[in-house]
Amino acid sequence: KTIVLSESEDERVLKATAMVLEEKTAKVVLIGNEQTIKNDAAACGANIDGATIIDPKSFDAIDKYIDELVELRKAKGLSREEASEIMTTEPRFFGCMMVRLGDADGLVAGSNSPTADVLRAAIQVIKTAPGIKTVSSAFIMETADGKFGDNGLLLFADCAVLPDPTSEQLADIASSTAATAKSVVGLEPKVA
Repeated sequence: KTIVLSESEDERVLKATAMVLEEKTAKVVLIGNEQTIKNDAAACGANIDGATIIDPKSFDAIDKYIDELVELRKAKGLSREEASEIMTTEPRFFGCMMVRLGDADGLVAGSNSPTADVLRAAIQVIKTAPGIKTVSSAFIMETADGKFGDNGLLLFADCAVLPDPTSEQLADIASSTAATAKSVVGLEPKVA
């Protein structure tokens, strides 16, 4: 799988990139200026050799991304100029568009951005899955000793999005998290 890490300015993201590449868990795409990212990685001792680095400002297919955003947001009156500004300066939006257009399988963000900013990009670009009425989040946790969950893997749902969900929203969140457990981690979910 190809995963976009949109916050390449964060040292933790660069170190995580090095780990993912070393473990061969996924292909990694970092968003930003190539030289800046390489310099930052070297400064923190992160070997990111093997990661793809894309600078939206010099990306060959940027017009396709801009056109898609204009189409998605036409009801809101987004101009091509505004879409161009967003696609070339907002790495979360660029990363979400990579997922939408099939250039990546997933995106990880939020280490250096407020949850609202990450969700705004995802909702406006990727949208929700069919049948999902409630936007929510889930954290995948792996325990060191494996005593809890499925061999140490646990999913905690909606720790950041809805502070006071209704019973219907809780049911949606449980269903979404169960689907995530199955599709992302390969677990047979148990909802409690």
